[in-house]
Amino acid sequence: MSDAPPAHPSWTADARSVLDRACERHGGWTRWRALEHVRLGVAVLRGAIPWLKGAGRTFPVPRAVEVAPHARRASFARYPDDAHDGVFADGGVAIRARAGSALVATTPTPRTDAARHWRWTPLDALYFFGYALWHYHTLPFTLAAARLLVRRRAGGHDVLQVAFPPDVPTHSRRQTFWFAADGLLVRHDYHAEVVGRWARGAHLWRRHRDVDGIPIALERHVVPTVGDHTLPFPALHAELDDVAVAFSVGG
Repeated sequence: MSDAPPAHPSWTADARSVLDRACERHGGWTRWRALEHVRLGVAVLRGAIPWLKGAGRTFPVPRAVEVAPHARRASFARYPDDAHDGVFADGGVAIRARAGSALVATTPTPRTDAARHWRWTPLDALYFFGYALWHYHTLPFTLAAARLLVRRRAGGHDVLQVAFPPDVPTHSRRQTFWFAADGLLVRHDYHAEVVGRWARGAHLWRRHRDVDGIPIALERHVVPTVGDHTLPFPALHAELDDVAVAFSVGG
């Protein structure tokens, strides 16, 4: 589109047309640039991965999140308990007291810690959900800066595989995105490296709701894959509610 930034030099004209259509379907570049934050309530979180990692036992399920996509920030209200808040900010994590904002817990190596621990601590879970929710709510716009690896068609979808720059906090460098004919992002394949070597699958984006011009998937369902084929095993299932967005003046 005319207001879109240049893409990485690896992008072909055909692939860029797929990306432009996707960005337009997700609100357009003008709306994206003006987006200040997305607020989300987590109504449901279940599946093999949360259970194995200790959800409800070694860490609480986050309930209220505010994602600031351009600031690379995700703030978790009343996490891990009512007296504290958790913050993911550009790859780092911190838990602070709600009264006075005193730093209670942090770590210089959040990704290494989360990958090393079989059961997650509150900081580990804060890192995982922080980077994941931040990155999900920057898509598809952040694809423009990634290196294009493959553009293909599969099952009636436009499929783009990219490699993200090392400074992007996300599941893995290499990821694959599936777009419907109108540009809506409906599937996202990746390796969740901090979960384990085996944690490769398809993240299905379902039940989109238009929120002030931004389509937000209220249901996130992750399943293992064999090639392009998905298996009926719920690795993770999340349902969101109380969704809202805010824009800067003129957005």
